[in-house]
Amino acid sequence: MAKAPTIYDVSRKAGVSTATVSRVLNNPGKVNSSTRELVEKAIRELDYHPLLEARLRTTKDVKRICVCAPHFTANSFVQRLRGIAAALAGRNYELQVYTVSSKNQMDHFIETLELNKLDGIITLSLPFTEKQIQRIFDCQIEMVMIEYLSPYANCVTIDDWQGGVIAADHLLKKGHKKFGIVCELSKPDYSVFPILPRMEGFRYELSRNNQKLEDKYIFDVPCEIKGTYQRFIEIFKSGDYPDAIFATADLEALGILRAAKESGIRIPEDVAVIGFDDIDFADYVGLTTIRQNLDQSGRIAVDLLTSRMKDPKRPLQHVRLPLEIVQRETT
Repeated sequence: MAKAPTIYDVSRKAGVSTATVSRVLNNPGKVNSSTRELVEKAIRELDYHPLLEARLRTTKDVKRICVCAPHFTANSFVQRLRGIAAALAGRNYELQVYTVSSKNQMDHFIETLELNKLDGIITLSLPFTEKQIQRIFDCQIEMVMIEYLSPYANCVTIDDWQGGVIAADHLLKKGHKKFGIVCELSKPDYSVFPILPRMEGFRYELSRNNQKLEDKYIFDVPCEIKGTYQRFIEIFKSGDYPDAIFATADLEALGILRAAKESGIRIPEDVAVIGFDDIDFADYVGLTTIRQNLDQSGRIAVDLLTSRMKDPKRPLQHVRLPLEIVQRETT
């Protein structure tokens, strides 16, 4: 029986150190492309399997699932990952994470699928093309996409446009007349862009009720607490601001609340604020928000994925999760 190749064999064949081979396997973004290609070629030619993977697969028949996502430290992604991890707990699945921060990284993930020896992929907010999805299936890997709808894969989505409608309807019923929206309008080339349909739904519902979203009250800010806080310190100081604000992400809403507190602006008496996501901290600060069941989306994705891993002939499913308004103290 032939001896299984080792990391030392890969190192010798590629002409690099074992530390470099390890970096290619565990953190490819930190290895220059020419070196990475040499190592990946050696891995393919030797059919090298990392020792841990070989041991797990031979002793426990463990299946490997990768969660592939951008912005992995964002609260919404952490909560989705929490739902995924909870659904896999105690089962024979190894969970790994691949973080995407550019289109090149996303393309590299697809190009090196054979090296990763995956059984399943869950993508978060990534717009994989039909060709990329087909490559995943050609590698005998099942997949589920969260927050992106494709006819070629299992998907778990929400209706972002309807979320904007719900936010506007809630603020209208509270009697507000001057409306604003906070959103990050720069569109990345490697992740989905749910902000635009949220804004369009918000604008539509206002217009349907003879109200207007003025351009000067469309605030383009980064999707983060600090940047939003700094911008709204200036806005509140100017004295020209709406009496009701829809923040298209809870992180932005928190920045607004902090700026309001430091500026002596009363919430909701002077300005009502509604967010989107219902991440963990929203309840603690009393934020009214649109709940999209982040943990549940992760759990459902696992159910769809593992069902297809057991039976690849199962029909593809598209699950659309409901949205709901969570009324708290900020509106």
